[in-house]
Amino acid sequence: MIQENEQIQEWMNTIDEFLIVVDGNGTIVRVNQSWIDFCMENNVGEPMWKTGHNYFDQLRDCEKHNEIQAIQSVINCDLSEHKQLYPLLLKNGETQWLSVKVRAIKLLSTGTCGAIIYQKPVSLHDIEPLTAESILESMTDGFVLLNDQFQFYYVNEIAEVMFRIKRESIVGIGLFDAFPEAVGTPFHQTYEKAMKEQITIEFMDYYEPLNTWLQVKVCPLKNGGLALYFQDVSKLKKIEAKLSDSVNYDYLTGLPNRRHLSIKANSFIAQTKKFSIFYLNIDNLKLVNAVYNHDAGDTMLKNIAEKLKVLTSNKCEVVRLDGNEFAIMYEPEIGERLAYFAETIIEIFKQPFTLNNFHTISINVSIGISCFPFDAQQFSEVISYAETAMQEAKKIRGSSYVFFRPAMHNIRSRKALIEESLERNLTSGGLYYCLQPQINGNSGEIVGVEVLARWNHPELGEISPLEFIEVAEETGAIVPLTLYLTESMFAQLKEWKIRFGRSLPVAINMTPSLLANPKFFDSFFELIEKYEIQPQLIEIEITEQAELTYSHGILENLLLCKSKGVSIAIDDFGTGFSMISYLTHFPITTIKIDKSFIQKIGQDKKSEAVLKSLIHLAKSIECDLVAEGVERLEEVEFLKSNDCIIYQGYLYDKPLKVHDFEMKYLLRNYRFA
Repeated sequence: MIQENEQIQEWMNTIDEFLIVVDGNGTIVRVNQSWIDFCMENNVGEPMWKTGHNYFDQLRDCEKHNEIQAIQSVINCDLSEHKQLYPLLLKNGETQWLSVKVRAIKLLSTGTCGAIIYQKPVSLHDIEPLTAESILESMTDGFVLLNDQFQFYYVNEIAEVMFRIKRESIVGIGLFDAFPEAVGTPFHQTYEKAMKEQITIEFMDYYEPLNTWLQVKVCPLKNGGLALYFQDVSKLKKIEAKLSDSVNYDYLTGLPNRRHLSIKANSFIAQTKKFSIFYLNIDNLKLVNAVYNHDAGDTMLKNIAEKLKVLTSNKCEVVRLDGNEFAIMYEPEIGERLAYFAETIIEIFKQPFTLNNFHTISINVSIGISCFPFDAQQFSEVISYAETAMQEAKKIRGSSYVFFRPAMHNIRSRKALIEESLERNLTSGGLYYCLQPQINGNSGEIVGVEVLARWNHPELGEISPLEFIEVAEETGAIVPLTLYLTESMFAQLKEWKIRFGRSLPVAINMTPSLLANPKFFDSFFELIEKYEIQPQLIEIEITEQAELTYSHGILENLLLCKSKGVSIAIDDFGTGFSMISYLTHFPITTIKIDKSFIQKIGQDKKSEAVLKSLIHLAKSIECDLVAEGVERLEEVEFLKSNDCIIYQGYLYDKPLKVHDFEMKYLLRNYRFA
């Protein structure tokens, strides 16, 4: 410990860092002149720097309870030292970041222990941004980088544990020197094939020396070498082996499956025994997979299955249908109200679910209910009607249930009409597009637009893009639909070039099926040539989805786009399947930060910290940056202060029809003040 002596004040005053000495209760015993000068210059209140005041009280007022606990741990010698970054709000509204270090000190005047707090001003540029290494170390997968000689270049902590190695002893060593047992195995053969043919390969195999089943993704790197992702799937393989002889049970959850349900329900029908089907859809599964990692959804499904199993009885059976859907076959008592049972199911979902990484997440469930023999006479119809009712329940916010009603047949009729309309001549079907501007927050000028599909159906009126694009994906109509809207947009761009002498960058959304379709891109590039569009003005927007990552066909198409000058943007960045995989695997030029991060500015400090890290990450890899969903001036101020200046959102403009857009931005050259 540092001994306090008569000369300590003189010594403290020679130090440029800000120094504060507190006793065990947090009372300020000494401060140096640098700290006093800073506080007086910036109008920092006396309780933060004047002796006799309690430093802990000031931290409590700022709700910095963790900082108080850390300082007390140092005083109590539970910690030898504590370091952190601390934001100090100044009277002029600005924030000064301080690098803080706390060490224990013995106060000779009282003989008790206290702490000396060193504080040093730093700028945001001095704060270490989110790095690729920090992300890789936080992954739940084992991750290894090999150079073009199959020598270890990087090993994350998970891989160290999984393969029982130490990275300091393995880096620079050849893979097959370190693991000679792998020579000649599928691991060896696959790695060499991926390196030689420059293709991404995903496979599962058993590695005998570790008695472990591994799920492996092998990704060749542009500059030579391989990136290897490993998952230990031994537990999963044991479950598969246990259930391999049974075709009536779900491999993931161990619950009965759809086939088992069909057999049991048809048995009840043969006996004319009444039963009801509760069709459950887990609303948040895609969100879980996006925000966390690729096995988080499976973990959640298993947790849900365990909680639903408590309902199992001689009159109730829980089954997993597929994906994020479950069903419950229930034999009610005479006069029993099924709504009570539906509410019992919903009650299960009111408690948050815990994932492998100890995060908790709230889950919503949508329930559709149909009954035999009241609604239908055949099992296929009973479960189909329950599914239809579930689709109606999904329209209600939060967990909900809906009973099937004959009027719901109209839902199926509506979908059939949309499918039929997509197969007709699209030019007379009411399809059109809107344009939402992207604004430079510094100049107020428009710098680009995003094209958004819309449909004013002749019979159904305005249809949500989510609805008709989903149907188009399912039926294969997405290709002609997208080409029709793209050609309309390109023709408009050419007209504007002639009339106004101006060309605007245009962002076009692409679905996974389009990205994987080389014939679509043949037609897409023909349209670019036909309408004499500069490829540099076109940007393809892709969303972070599990099915895109490691798709060799999609990667080829995106690389082709990049080679022709077309830009690639990640839409809704930060909510998807694998941020690292996208940035290292795809030729990304623009990152669009999802509005879910923007909306939390001023509301959630942790979300703000993540947003800052995302911005730093984008800048560090030289990607252009667009903030989506900007609706408040507070959001603009935050984004500007963190060097993000391109915005898209209702604060500036909603999606506009072509005429309105043309009048405002091309004819009037509107700029935001």
